[in-house]
Amino acid sequence: MPEKYFEDGLWTKQVGSGDDPEPHKKYGWMRTISNHIHFRNEEEKFIYDTNAFLSFSLSRSIALSFIGGTKNRPFDASVRESADAFLFTFNFEDSDLQEIGDGVYTFEYTCNYGRGSTDPDFYSFIGSFCRCNICENFPGYRHKLLLIDAEEFLSGVQDDFPEEHLKAYWDKEWLLLPADPMMDPSGIGFQSKIAIADFWAIEFFKYTG
Repeated sequence: MPEKYFEDGLWTKQVGSGDDPEPHKKYGWMRTISNHIHFRNEEEKFIYDTNAFLSFSLSRSIALSFIGGTKNRPFDASVRESADAFLFTFNFEDSDLQEIGDGVYTFEYTCNYGRGSTDPDFYSFIGSFCRCNICENFPGYRHKLLLIDAEEFLSGVQDDFPEEHLKAYWDKEWLLLPADPMMDPSGIGFQSKIAIADFWAIEFFKYTG
């Protein structure tokens, strides 16, 4: 539900999926990542539909092409109230990323649930009452993301995943995985959202045909 971004950030498809809360443990990291990049059958599509990765492209033109979809629907910039589609953009400095493996990075950030008071794109009456469920209990907490440069990550195993590596190259694809802990003591895995913060923004578009 991307249209709910102003209430509690960006939610992944894992929310309400009914699958294992830690698909990377159930299926393995390589299978989860490769199936998110490219799936060939219903089983692989299920993994794609239920994992917690969010895909982004380094290329704005490629990202916009996904709004047009396979039918290449025409669209124009819009305002929030009449938007049919959303483009979320992220702004990272290289110095903000901590490399922990080939093509794998961590990023820490501070949330900003008061953003709606200064940014009309994030304002809503309901959103004005929303608070971070972590920072309410742990003031000053630094949220965490796992970022994967898909092409670089697969470069060492491209003989085993040639189609996935080629697609990652074409799409200039990066994967983002929210890595904040669950607050419920019985919770398993990570929270499935990227909190409202200043490092990401949104643009609105409306289909014209």
